[in-house]
Amino acid sequence: MAKVQERRQYSILIVSQSEQLNNFVKKVISDGRFSTIEIRKSAAQAAQELLNRHYDVVLVNAPLPDEFGTGFVMDICTRYTSGVLLITPGDVADDVTERVIDYGVVVLAKPMTNRALARNLRHLVAIQNKMQETEKKVLTLEDRIKEMRTVNQAKCLLIENEHMTEADAHRYLNKTAMDRCVSKKIVAEEIIERYE
Repeated sequence: MAKVQERRQYSILIVSQSEQLNNFVKKVISDGRFSTIEIRKSAAQAAQELLNRHYDVVLVNAPLPDEFGTGFVMDICTRYTSGVLLITPGDVADDVTERVIDYGVVVLAKPMTNRALARNLRHLVAIQNKMQETEKKVLTLEDRIKEMRTVNQAKCLLIENEHMTEADAHRYLNKTAMDRCVSKKIVAEEIIERYE
């Protein structure tokens, strides 16, 4: 029997002063994929919101009342890990794309279809998933490296203070951890605390 994968919920920050576009976006994302939908009308308001909360996707409808939006989206990509979709007037879409593409911003020209918007949002969500998987792997590797360093430091202390061989220190750590039903890291931390 195939394992059913639980559908993850995402958050989106819509930065747009156009009620028409905001309603259009809400209609396109009404499939339940986005559990958090916030709307801010300017770059300044959105920047303040981003200080308070992480969003999986930030959708910016250019131009904004306080700036066009290109500088704002480049800043988002520099400071945060959110996927960014910039909706821009069709007559400047190519120029805007050239300016922001190296930051990872996806540009969509107006007028746009429901399908084009939905496809681009799905693309950004898929990228977010990949980034989160990679981040988890990196954190796991970092934890393993820290544990190895701690265990090796404890072995060195046992060799130095108890005059054990490296093999004896290794066996001591393994046996003590097994006998006490704790991890080698815990035993190693106790040894480090004892000798330092």
